[in-house]
Amino acid sequence: MSVRSLARQLGISATAVSLALKDSPRISPGLRAKVRHAARAEGHVPNAKLAEVMSEVRRSAQPRYHATLGAISLFPEEEPWRQNPTYGHLEPLLEGARARAALRGYKLENFWLKAPRMTPRRLAAILEARGIHGLFCLGSLDPDEGFPPALQRFAVVTQGASIPGRMHRVVSHFAADARTVFAEIARRGYRRPGLAILRSGDRRTDHLYSATFLGEQERAGTTPTVAILRAETWNEAEFHAWFTTHRPDVIVLHQYEAYLAEIERYLVRHRVRVPRDLGLALLDKNPAPARYAGIRQSPEHIGAAAVDLLLSRLLLRDLAAPEFPKIELVVGRWNEGTSLRSPPPPKLPRGKTQ
Repeated sequence: MSVRSLARQLGISATAVSLALKDSPRISPGLRAKVRHAARAEGHVPNAKLAEVMSEVRRSAQPRYHATLGAISLFPEEEPWRQNPTYGHLEPLLEGARARAALRGYKLENFWLKAPRMTPRRLAAILEARGIHGLFCLGSLDPDEGFPPALQRFAVVTQGASIPGRMHRVVSHFAADARTVFAEIARRGYRRPGLAILRSGDRRTDHLYSATFLGEQERAGTTPTVAILRAETWNEAEFHAWFTTHRPDVIVLHQYEAYLAEIERYLVRHRVRVPRDLGLALLDKNPAPARYAGIRQSPEHIGAAAVDLLLSRLLLRDLAAPEFPKIELVVGRWNEGTSLRSPPPPKLPRGKTQ
């Protein structure tokens, strides 16, 4: 009897019958027994050798534990995202790394480098005693803080550009993401973009957002050019002077959520309508994707890519500070939102009409 015939007899799908005959755990034990009983009644004899092979295939598909990796950061807090929402992206970054490590058969364990009475030298001794040779570093609060020399004898991968020096790292493709934003706003007819960026954010992105903005102005022949507004905190007088002097028709932002909220309040007070009078586009840190157009980075994918890079360094026994660091770039995705004018309809081939 065929699988389809048996399925019709039992009133279930052919897929369920096939899985039950293969003793798949996706099918309940009761249903498996019922299918096997009906199959035997129809003269079906299971192939014991095939069942053994398939069981082995299923077992080998499950990741087996190999070793433990360490996760650290140079932030003063153990979990900085709990104290400061600005670093909320670090939690999904760590979860993405953990998920990829588990998929590869590794455990990722978090260590608090700046815990009371902890030192880099002491942490190094703990890691070596535990047999941990690979570290994923989440970054630093201070972009001028170097990685501790006592931990440089491990295989280390960091994320972002917040830690200076020669390190393996996975980074958002800041330049490509910025080019996507500027291409999108140009496609929608904006001609005088302005950039408002955190001073610390400019350093953490290796100045690639600001460099791309300046390059775009040069290529577009923007005259007069729009100066970059670099600010760490909201200052209405400073913003007003910049906005009224340069008259941007769209503002591209890399700023805190609180700063963005102040801009929105400023625009309402001055009766500037978004997106009719002014467009807003975010380079990242999007607190309301349904509202704001721009780039949405994926911390989970960055964390996963960092673990893959770390495991490749361990496989090659690439310990200590690298002479030739590997840098992997992860491109963000465009998020449409409603803070920009709608894009123009696509051009039809000549001679064709809608």
